[in-house]
Amino acid sequence: MTLRVILQIYSGRRDPEWLVSGLLETRLRDALEGLPPGPEWTPPTRLGYRGIRIEQDSPAQHWLCVKGRVLRQDDAGTSWFSDPTCSIEALALESGRTFLDPTTLDHLIKMLTDAH
Repeated sequence: MTLRVILQIYSGRRDPEWLVSGLLETRLRDALEGLPPGPEWTPPTRLGYRGIRIEQDSPAQHWLCVKGRVLRQDDAGTSWFSDPTCSIEALALESGRTFLDPTTLDHLIKMLTDAH
């Protein structure tokens, strides 16, 4: 199975996206499945970084990760999780290293580091 990662960062142009498979996919899935429950929150609508969306087709579900907060949507509804070290976002960014501009990647990693 393959995951699609979408970096929700741009306004007015297409956000970068890439597919993740193999070992990185397994690590990302394991990390997502191991998250503790967290408080409810509303996804940001501002300009700039709005999080990392991770999608899978079967069964259909997606996650949105924003600075240590994660929500999952699937047929059962919406669930919220906590990722206090931003490990999901860091792993997702690492999986896109070959698809992302190095300056953008460094800026995002610094932003996540500063968030904690």
